[in-house]
Amino acid sequence: MRRWWLLVTLTSAACGAAPRDAEPPSTVTRPRVVAHRGASAAAPENTLAAFRAAWALGVEAVELDVRLSRDGAVVVIHDDTTARVAGVDRPVAAQTLAELRALDVGAWRGPAFAGEHIPTLAEALATVPPGATLFVELKTTAADAPAVAAAIRAADPAARGARVAWQSFDADALAALGAALDGVPAYWTLGAPRDDADRVVAYPPAVIADARARGFAGLALDARAVTPALLADARAAGLLIDVWTVNDADALAAWLATDARFVETDRPELAPVGPR
Repeated sequence: MRRWWLLVTLTSAACGAAPRDAEPPSTVTRPRVVAHRGASAAAPENTLAAFRAAWALGVEAVELDVRLSRDGAVVVIHDDTTARVAGVDRPVAAQTLAELRALDVGAWRGPAFAGEHIPTLAEALATVPPGATLFVELKTTAADAPAVAAAIRAADPAARGARVAWQSFDADALAALGAALDGVPAYWTLGAPRDDADRVVAYPPAVIADARARGFAGLALDARAVTPALLADARAAGLLIDVWTVNDADALAAWLATDARFVETDRPELAPVGPR
């Protein structure tokens, strides 16, 4: 097995721990369904159409990705360029908000979605129903954390009963988000470890201790590499687990019977929890 987790462990001591915020008590007794980039199998990912479609299915959470435009606006897009979703091969960070909003990011999914634009984080937050959670994944660095936190503070989702959670592959960025806005649980996203033949293998138990040492509320992990033993260890440690991305109906049903806290899917219609 590649010893990628040793680097994680050794570097954890060098990073300040983010505040470890527990989620409010809930009556939900099964994992919550998270629409990954919205209902992204049915609508263009990371668009208002995808978010609204997901909320209409009754999901408890939606995950989206954020970056900053050249003029500092917090926009919702996964890739570092607009090539895949808009056919314009320019970095997001090199375009102004006006330039980004002029792009059509729906037409590639069919004429029904032509005219969908890249939303701002504020627009996405406005779609979140009371009691639901928006997972905000920062795709850049800690330097952008204050701007993302400021956008959420200005939108004030809590006033409408909506919740926010952080995600990032970058532990330093995640810690910076936690420092910039109190009371938001942070989930550290880790790709699946692989062996020397590039096969996915199980996460080592060390990831639980690493996440706790950094002060994170949970881990967002590749479902293929999460074992029952890891889920049990996380539960014993008081750490919440979000697994991604489960798009098979049988696999989704199986995950919804586990101790995972959240299960991400591109196809939330496979596990509806009742329309809102």
